[in-house]
Amino acid sequence: MTTSEPIDIHAHYKKGDKQTSGTVGHLDAGQDQVLKEVWIKLLAHFENTKDMPIKVEKSLVKNSGLAKAGISTSDTEAVEKWYTDNTDEVKEIKNQLVCDKLYLDGNRDIIVPSTFKPLFGDSADTRTFSSAFWQATMRFHSPDSYVLKFVRASGWDTDKAFARIRSSIERRITQEIDRLMWEGDTTQHNGVTQNGMCLHVGNDRLGSPVFIVTVRQNSPKLRSEANAEKLAAYALEKAAQLSRKYGEEALIVYDFAGFKLENVDLGFTKLIVTTLQELYPLTFTATLLFVNSWLFSGFWRAIRGWLDPAIAQRTVVVKDVQTLETFVDRSQIPVEMGGQNKYEYSYVYPTKEGNAKMFDTEGRQAAEAEFAAAVSAFVEQTKSWIDGSGPATHDAKLRSQAAAAFDTASANLDPFIRAQFYDERV
Repeated sequence: MTTSEPIDIHAHYKKGDKQTSGTVGHLDAGQDQVLKEVWIKLLAHFENTKDMPIKVEKSLVKNSGLAKAGISTSDTEAVEKWYTDNTDEVKEIKNQLVCDKLYLDGNRDIIVPSTFKPLFGDSADTRTFSSAFWQATMRFHSPDSYVLKFVRASGWDTDKAFARIRSSIERRITQEIDRLMWEGDTTQHNGVTQNGMCLHVGNDRLGSPVFIVTVRQNSPKLRSEANAEKLAAYALEKAAQLSRKYGEEALIVYDFAGFKLENVDLGFTKLIVTTLQELYPLTFTATLLFVNSWLFSGFWRAIRGWLDPAIAQRTVVVKDVQTLETFVDRSQIPVEMGGQNKYEYSYVYPTKEGNAKMFDTEGRQAAEAEFAAAVSAFVEQTKSWIDGSGPATHDAKLRSQAAAAFDTASANLDPFIRAQFYDERV
């Protein structure tokens, strides 16, 4: 049976080469067979569950503010009354969302369409497994790339890989990740967006985007538990989507400089770890823990047991900027971390103009039709590839062309179904 090999993450960065073994275009015969077997299970599951939609039971969007009250942003009278009745609550730093801040400052624009429309005609309260699967794969240039992330993280075990994909998609549905990205920054905690706790700052030595999490900015007392869970899901999905144009991977650095007891949040940390492992296996080439705090050793002992092997071998404790330079050139490292990057963060609020395509109904319909056709074509070519009904090279070529069409259709549909990220506004 094909198995995963240990990764020397330092060696990959020192050589300046990305790991390609086990990725699209770099599969041996055994790995190719495992991929086929997972697709057989997936295609069967699509068919078996097409009339069995999954309920949205733990929506991360509906747990606060107007959504919790069941008020549409297009109902201006109801919105005004709600804010009048809840002014004191939304003025509290712990509760205030970006949409609350905009409203209180007099900006009454509807930043994203008030009516959320899932893909493929799914209802607002349920999603089919296949619909959610294809939307999850949109951040990859080929659906195979998405599947292979789970396969590699599962040690090339077919059953384990399929089980992980199934669990991941079901979680995406129940938490309504698609709607979370539709709403964008508007439903995020305003204080967190202001302090820039998680930022895309430059690229690493492999060309992947670097996301820096400034741990000292984390203050559990200043945000609710619901906002913490929503933040974790949104930040990781955003990082994953932004990595699409950089080779589908990213580097994440947790900056523990100035880390104090008030920043310790084991519940939030475990939430991030489990979300990474369940929804985004092998999305991050490495996780660096940039440390200069005496508190870290105790914190590390508490969390290291939560890491699965795939993440553990890619997690590195870094104690100085010289070691950090193995992964990121000094010109890309922020000055406050000992580098030369003078990047300064200043939050820019979302606007309706930035999300203009979300309001274009005809454009959305055309883009979704293109995407649906691309999905159908890829499925048909995948079935032919599995059946082996034609010459292997011919099937592989047609399937590669179908993947390219899927890639184009995904990029075209993307701005119609999610709000613009801060990184795209600046």
